[in-house]
Amino acid sequence: LAAAPSEHVGRVPEPILHIACDPLEEAFDDEAFYRALRRRQTGIKRALLDQSLISGVGNIYADEALWRARLHWARPTETLTRAEVTRVLQGVREVMSAALSVGGTSFDSLYVNVNGDSGYFDRSLHAYGRGGQPCDRCGTPIRRDAFMNRSSYSCPRCQPWPRRARV
Repeated sequence: LAAAPSEHVGRVPEPILHIACDPLEEAFDDEAFYRALRRRQTGIKRALLDQSLISGVGNIYADEALWRARLHWARPTETLTRAEVTRVLQGVREVMSAALSVGGTSFDSLYVNVNGDSGYFDRSLHAYGRGGQPCDRCGTPIRRDAFMNRSSYSCPRCQPWPRRARV
C-alpha cells in the first residue's frame, strides 16, 4: 500500500500493479495498511497473505509475525486496534529482516538461493511447524490448525482464540 497505481505506470509492469509494497520498503504506508485492514472483514492471517494489501508475507512469516504480536490468526481485522496493527507490522518486519539475514527459510532442496545454498531461518521458528512442541515464551504446546489447505500454528495461551473468529 503505497502510491496509487497511476503513479507507478511506466515503472511497474501492469500485470503486477495490484501487488502492494512490502513492509520493508520506504513507500509502505502503515496508516493506509491499518485503514485497509479495518475495512476488511476477514482474519488477520488471511489479510497478511493478501498480496494486494502487503507483499512478501507467506504462510511461515505470517505465523511467526502473529506469534511475535501475540495475536491469533483468526482475529477479525475490523476489531484490530492501531497498537495491535503496529505490533503485527513490527513482527512482520522483524521476521522478514531476520529471515533475509540468514538466507530465508529452506525446508527442502526446492527452496535455495541462486548459489544453491539453503536458508537457515527455519532454525529460528517459534510457531510454524512446531505443533505439539512447547511455546518458547510460555511452554504451552503449540497448536496446529487447518487453514486454507495448509496449516496455521499458534500458542493457545499467548495467542488465544478470538471471540469472533474469522476462519
